[in-house]
Amino acid sequence: FLANMSHELRTPLNAIIGYAELLEEEATDLGDEDYLPDLARIQSAGQHLLTLISGILDLSKIEAGRMSLFLEDIDIEKLVAEAQAIVAPAVEKNRNTFVVECPENIGTMYADVVRVRQVLFNLLSNAAKFTEGGTVTLRAARDGENVTFAIQDTGIGMTREQVDKLFEAFSQASIETSRKYGGTGLGLALSRDFCRMMGGDITVESEEGTGSTFTITLPARVVLSEEHVQPEEN
Repeated sequence: FLANMSHELRTPLNAIIGYAELLEEEATDLGDEDYLPDLARIQSAGQHLLTLISGILDLSKIEAGRMSLFLEDIDIEKLVAEAQAIVAPAVEKNRNTFVVECPENIGTMYADVVRVRQVLFNLLSNAAKFTEGGTVTLRAARDGENVTFAIQDTGIGMTREQVDKLFEAFSQASIETSRKYGGTGLGLALSRDFCRMMGGDITVESEEGTGSTFTITLPARVVLSEEHVQPEEN
């Protein structure tokens, strides 16, 4: 039901976003700049809703035991470079310094690249969003038979109580934080679920007013349980 409903919602929503983009281009060409802020809001709201729908669908699949993963060899250095390139504008938007540390000889890992990338983007985007005029750091490393990614920021940080509820679906640090920074409250819950499906986990250390460090730990070679194996196509 949720898969069908998701498709039914996403199709018209993509059309709305697409039309808003076309109208924005036309307004720009015609010099009707008064309409641009409203069209930008339509696109932003549409993208937010699209992200929420996708997150709910993923969460429902995980809870129903129907989420499959596809494993492949991943060039870790390339993955980190991709994450850096995509997240850099969001980091710099808040006047932050972006530090990336990844050994040249770090090699490869065997995992679901789409989900690993999604987890990295979620955590880096959060670090960028909650940090202003500070530093966001991404460190990749090998630790025995595991690969770790540490995302550290000098942002607003969290209390112990907020950390305890952090990975609950639709959880927000506080009402004030939700209103100021937005977000669906699904990203961290999904990120931890994806990591655990691959035999890993996410840990967090945070201090209010000082910043946070999220550490992703994944096996260098993921082995899936039977329910998470993607069926082969005939």
